Amino acid sequence: MNKLFIRQYVPSGDSGASCAPCAETNSYLVSMIENLSPKLANLNIQPVLQVMEIHAITERNAGKLNYISFFSPEMGIPEEKSIEEVLGVPVSYEECEGCLLPDGTPFKTRTLGVEGREYQALPPGVLTDGLIRVVFSSLGGCSGGSCDSCAGCGQG
Repeated sequence: MNKLFIRQYVPSGDSGASCAPCAETNSYLVSMIENLSPKLANLNIQPVLQVMEIHAITERNAGKLNYISFFSPEMGIPEEKSIEEVLGVPVSYEECEGCLLPDGTPFKTRTLGVEGREYQALPPGVLTDGLIRVVFSSLGGCSGGSCDSCAGCGQG
C-alpha cells in the first residue's frame, strides 16, 4: 500500500500558543481521512495524517502554522507539496481571532483565497479537492483530459 502523507503544522501543547484555525482544520482532516481511507485503499493508497508540532512559536515562525502539504515518495511526490500549490491558489497572512503567541500577542495566520473566498480554517471541500488532485495526478489520470482541465498537479 502506497502511503500518502498529509502534513499539518500546529502549535504543540507545550508551546503556549493557540491557533483556532489549526484545531478546526485538524478536525476536518481527521474526518476526511477516516471517510476516504476505505475508498483510497481500493487504489492502493493509504492516507496518513502527520501532525507536525512546533514547540517554540514566535511571530517569525507563526506563519508556518496550519500549513497543509502532501508528501509520498512512493507515489512520485518526493518533497512536500503545499495545498496552495496543488490548488493553484494564493496564500496571504491575515488577522485571526484565536491566534495568540505564548505572551498573548495576536498573530496573523495563513489564509487561502479559493474561488473568491478566504479561508483560515480549511473546510472539508477545500481539503478534499486538494487530496483528490494529488491522487489523480499521482495515478496519471485526469479523466483522459488534458492538464488544462485540472491544474492540480502543477504541470499545466
